[in-house]
Amino acid sequence: MKMPVLVFIGLTILLATGQAYGVPDKIFTSSGQILPGEEWNSVYIHNDDTIVDMLGGFAEGIGTYDASTVNIIGGHVNTLDATEFSIANVSGGEVYSLWAVGSATVTLSGTAIISSLSPRGSSGTANVYGGTVDYIAVLEWGTVNLYGGVVSDSLYVGELATANIFGYDLVVTDSGGRYGDGQVYGFWFDDSAFTIELNGSETYSRVNLIPEPSSLLLLGLGWLALRVKRTTTIRQLYVETQCSSKERLKPQAKEG
Repeated sequence: MKMPVLVFIGLTILLATGQAYGVPDKIFTSSGQILPGEEWNSVYIHNDDTIVDMLGGFAEGIGTYDASTVNIIGGHVNTLDATEFSIANVSGGEVYSLWAVGSATVTLSGTAIISSLSPRGSSGTANVYGGTVDYIAVLEWGTVNLYGGVVSDSLYVGELATANIFGYDLVVTDSGGRYGDGQVYGFWFDDSAFTIELNGSETYSRVNLIPEPSSLLLLGLGWLALRVKRTTTIRQLYVETQCSSKERLKPQAKEG
């Protein structure tokens, strides 16, 4: 029986993906490293105490499970899926697609280069301190916390998701920009200016602007000063009222 051409092509692609040239899979159940020059198809990282450092090389896909940790310091990864309670720290190298699913956490810093970042699931979280991200899509109940770095294309935030922007002189608009859906701009804590294009007509309403601690302190001191002033004024009025009452109750001297 002849195999349909489309089925044959699909099977050929499936067999070729990641298995061309004999590229094997790698399973970590204890701590280890991925070294420069190594090439893996799929890398699986299991168990709570497992820590894997990727210093270089190539991986078609990396999946982290349980409460394991992967540190991407160099090399190239096409897809990195951080799942369950695992942690992925990317401080260098390149990751084409980075996901934080379930209750996983991913953190970007240094010279990391990410094409697509997407925290999602019940509480997937992405913390961005540095590096460059082309596109961020926060989906389901996911959260992204932006402290620094560059978002070169845009930020999309879904209906139940949240984006927190930490810095000072922060402004968010609901229109204009590259996509017509607004922008966020201001300064990171290291005093570098930034502009993030928003993607999606309701994204602006899901962006929280969180000022630097000193600004919060000034706001707190201002509130305290107003409260002290108000309390002092009330006390002064009370004292004046009491003195006035005493004057009225004081016996009047008889004439003559």
